[in-house]
Amino acid sequence: MSFYADRKRGHEAAAEAALVEKNYARAFFHTAKAAEFGLKLAEQSDGKIAARYVDDAFDLIDLAAQMKKKAETQSSGSVRQVISQREGADDEAPAGSLQLMEKPKVKLDDVAGLGDVKDVLREKVILPLQHPEIYERFRAETGAGVLVYGPPGNGKTYVAKAIAGELDAAFFNVDLSQIKSKYVGETAKNLTRVFEEARHHDRAVLFLDECDALLARRGNRKVDSVAQFLALTDGLIKGTNCMLVLAATNKPWVIDEAVIRPGRLGTHIYVGLPDEKARDSIVSLNMKGVPMAPDVSAAAVAAKTPAYSGADMAAVCDRAKMAAVRRQITSGHDELVTAADFADALEKVKPSVSAEMIKNLERWRDAKEKPSGADEDDD
Repeated sequence: MSFYADRKRGHEAAAEAALVEKNYARAFFHTAKAAEFGLKLAEQSDGKIAARYVDDAFDLIDLAAQMKKKAETQSSGSVRQVISQREGADDEAPAGSLQLMEKPKVKLDDVAGLGDVKDVLREKVILPLQHPEIYERFRAETGAGVLVYGPPGNGKTYVAKAIAGELDAAFFNVDLSQIKSKYVGETAKNLTRVFEEARHHDRAVLFLDECDALLARRGNRKVDSVAQFLALTDGLIKGTNCMLVLAATNKPWVIDEAVIRPGRLGTHIYVGLPDEKARDSIVSLNMKGVPMAPDVSAAAVAAKTPAYSGADMAAVCDRAKMAAVRRQITSGHDELVTAADFADALEKVKPSVSAEMIKNLERWRDAKEKPSGADEDDD
């Protein structure tokens, strides 16, 4: 559930940014997506909580309709393409599939916890692009792409932005659901356009979230998106540009083996559940500047949440804040977030990641880390 909440908030923020720019087509797209995730949240909730999600989703749908009307009055062809993409039309250009964001200002040091992950990213990803001449001198192999995998809600997208921030690179967040097409050959064409757009920048990070939707193993089937991805990343290996392809997934075992071998997405980085120190940092970050009672301890909350994801921790903090908000609205007096608010939040917010998912991910990780020639469990 926390995964859907995170996606909903992300689309709402993107819609607000688009409205500031008066890009009504983009605002329409993100508002509609926020409504979609709101309805998914309602499906996984009960009673009054479900009803609130439904009411909010319908409000977003009404707002999306208003944005669509405004967008249709604009003369830009690309605006119409975004709208038609959302409605399932087969316009050739995937205008809604690529979100170019400003160069992120966040750095790896801003990521809570994940010390080992950050060390690997610096050595395998960031330094080779910052000092290519040194790696070339020592003939040290570097990959064209990175696969970041792990359970949902643990900051894979935030890590991707931090990498772009470290590299001072343009950051492209690709919505693969908009790239995929039911028409033969169209998915490959859309993917090619995405790579071509990213190549216009001196340095770019191309982020493919939920990449298993596009790069699943082929078996005996001919999958044009996999074949095209292999061709496009082959160009990267030859050093024809300074682009990093960063893909994320919760199901690495379904990705075609040719995609994740050395030279393509050859660097594999597991982002697991946050440890206690990281959970402490997440609580402290989410509660920064919030008026709290002396009995609140981020460390105590972290100690009680061993199976919680980063998104789960954020949801606990949000619920504790809202308890204080409701009290202040009722009392009319300044209130503080208390330890009791956190205790109640922990009763309501349970871990969203199953033990079975963690087991499957760690099994895949361990199999990939076996010495060459060892037998692997191909799940």
